[in-house]
Amino acid sequence: MGFDLLTGPPGSGKTSLLIERAVELSARGRRVWWAGLPSQRSDVYRRATRQGALLGLEFQTMQQVYYRLLAHARRLKPLIVGTGRLALVGEALAYERKRLPSPGEARLFAAAVAEAKRYAVGPADLPAGDSELERLRTVFRTYERLKGDAWDYDDFRIEALRLAESGAASPEADALIVDGFRELSPVDLHLLSLLGERCEVRLALPQAPAGLIPGKVLAPRDAASRTVYRAPNPVSEARWVLNSLKRDLACGVDPLDLAVILPGGESVAFSALADEYGVPVMDERPTSLADTVPGRLLVELLELPDYPTASRLLPVRELASLADAAIEEGVAGHAAFERLARRLGVGASWESWLARLRVPEEGSAARIDAWATSLVDLALSLADLELEVDGPRGALRVADSGGTGTTRRSGAEVLPERFREQALLRAKEAQRVAAGQGFRAWWAALLADTHTSVRRPGGVALMDERQASGRRFRRAYLMRANEGAYGAGEREDYFVPEECREPLAALLEGARSVLPRRFEGRERLLFEELTSLADEVVVTYPSGDQGGPLLPETGLLGDAVPQPLPAQQLGSRIELAVGESYLADRSRTGELTVGWPITLEDLRRFDQCAMRQWLEGLLGERRDEPAAPWWRSFRQELLAQTRLDAGRLELLCSRYPKAASWLERHRQLLLELSFGVALPVVPNHVSARLDAAVTAQGEARIYAFAPPAEVADRPSAEQFIEGRWTELWAAGHMLERFPQQVEGVRLFAWPFLGDPIEAYDGAIGYEWGRIASRRRRAQEALERLRNGSIEPAPGFHCGSCSVRDVCREGAQS
Repeated sequence: MGFDLLTGPPGSGKTSLLIERAVELSARGRRVWWAGLPSQRSDVYRRATRQGALLGLEFQTMQQVYYRLLAHARRLKPLIVGTGRLALVGEALAYERKRLPSPGEARLFAAAVAEAKRYAVGPADLPAGDSELERLRTVFRTYERLKGDAWDYDDFRIEALRLAESGAASPEADALIVDGFRELSPVDLHLLSLLGERCEVRLALPQAPAGLIPGKVLAPRDAASRTVYRAPNPVSEARWVLNSLKRDLACGVDPLDLAVILPGGESVAFSALADEYGVPVMDERPTSLADTVPGRLLVELLELPDYPTASRLLPVRELASLADAAIEEGVAGHAAFERLARRLGVGASWESWLARLRVPEEGSAARIDAWATSLVDLALSLADLELEVDGPRGALRVADSGGTGTTRRSGAEVLPERFREQALLRAKEAQRVAAGQGFRAWWAALLADTHTSVRRPGGVALMDERQASGRRFRRAYLMRANEGAYGAGEREDYFVPEECREPLAALLEGARSVLPRRFEGRERLLFEELTSLADEVVVTYPSGDQGGPLLPETGLLGDAVPQPLPAQQLGSRIELAVGESYLADRSRTGELTVGWPITLEDLRRFDQCAMRQWLEGLLGERRDEPAAPWWRSFRQELLAQTRLDAGRLELLCSRYPKAASWLERHRQLLLELSFGVALPVVPNHVSARLDAAVTAQGEARIYAFAPPAEVADRPSAEQFIEGRWTELWAAGHMLERFPQQVEGVRLFAWPFLGDPIEAYDGAIGYEWGRIASRRRRAQEALERLRNGSIEPAPGFHCGSCSVRDVCREGAQS
């Protein structure tokens, strides 16, 4: 018996030592509990059984440890699951505000209540504060009253601690090993130290908490092999990683020894691309009930009366024609669907379905239960499911959360009976909060918050930083290592500000009834863990995407020097060069592609989407386009002046009354500027046309005119300049070509009717990386333009494209 703390940096061998101890105790017939995160379960069992079968080792989460201690002492109470807490908090909010709260508001309060209880802080212990903090205190008290004798997860933790403090806690194991955590709460640490009086307790952490002295400190091992590659964009990065995984598997590497770490929300696209390469991927994202095929359909049916869209109607066969017509015409909403249904002759069916999906306004709980049951059965019947025999029952596959419910994530399965039971339990909880039509929104929210366990086939682990915690692999690919992609989630709390909190060390040393600070520098430990979770870590990051340039996270790169992605053998049929890409007939294109010279901004738009630039030049002005705003013609006439004098200024004032006061207010500066300055990028081919510029006393100032009200402060001014090529390219050009005359360049965004705003803090005195990037991209785009390679590049900009209707990829995007 005893409590032993083992510390060491990530990758120092803590888990290996503890597994050796667990195997040793199991071989002697002892019973061992291993406590860790749920995602570590299979990894621990796999490593512990490498030498053969093992009896006596049982993996549990810390929550299961609390439950087992209380069960052994016969002190259990009914459990309130996470959705039950959300429903109770929603009920407390409704009672306090006398109106139905939204699920999002209830989630905010439920998270605050959970954090307070995690550190044994009650409503009376919350600090004094503003009205929102007082609301939290009131909702907290009401929640505890509504909860009654039932316990939530944090009550189990607190009661287990009280049981241990009374000396009545008796673990059913001879040893308790806790590993895989970056830190533990004071309640957890106090409980483990007390359990050390009844059994052997071994705890491993990266660093010792305040007040605890480690029994053994492991030195850092040799740094894991870390290679850093820079990709031009996220798609190239994903394809290169999948190609590498395919090579690893072909060389005989066990799929379970490989891992791919991606930020949350990125795994759906990666999984879809993995099918193209034939790489088996085991997506370890937590799955909710709404992610299953019938769950997604149920949520869409619940949302259909409030937000009718074509995708929500697709599974309803009798309304398939209405869904197809809505997709074809690009409409949504009640009024549009009602008119469309009448025109197609399905108005009666449309109204019948809406009535079927409306909650009974007046009726008993039994009536609402019957309606909810019918809706669950409807979702199960609408789901076009592939049933796989699993004993006497079938299994429902899990849908990608980003789809419409018809796409399946291969192999992830949940039993229909389990789905029906859980969905109806969530309906019961939703009834506590809302009645009538508000019930549907709450039922859908609780379905999305219900985590369900699914069986997945083996393959390369695909996870985010949370699932990667405490794991070990042979080779890991850490993707999207850009600034802000990975983090410990340290942010200011909505209710209790940072100045009302105490350092975590103070809580560990005995401070009670206070909350810890949110900002404790946890990202350092996270980055250390991510870069040491395998013998070989391959870090990749895209240097840009459709939103612009991206910067790498220096904490993940370390001392490694980023290298371009090395060439690989082809890994997908799509990568094979089948036929030739389309080359535009330049004899029939618009003036842009054949009429030289062009401007740098023309080249930027060509780089963004060559198909759009070519089609707009070919088709010319379209009659259905709205009339151009006044400031466009004003800008064109202003730039044509070259220089202004008093007479020309007066003429502009008379021709453009909307700009008269603006011209008078900035008269002195406008008289100093040169307009429409053209700098040669490629002589006789490409020029950088500056809106306005002036040079004085060794400093150049460049002004880019912006639409009225588009630029209001320095961040928006910087964003405006970053979205162009001309000004930054011109800054580098002046510094390089005229070093004696120009020592620095200042860039301004100048909205019409507003004041000029400097985009950067100070003058540019050397060639930035952003300047070099624009030079490189301009050269690459010019080569493509000369070759006549016209390819579409769909993205967010398709929404404003005037020729989207004749571009198949743009229409699909």
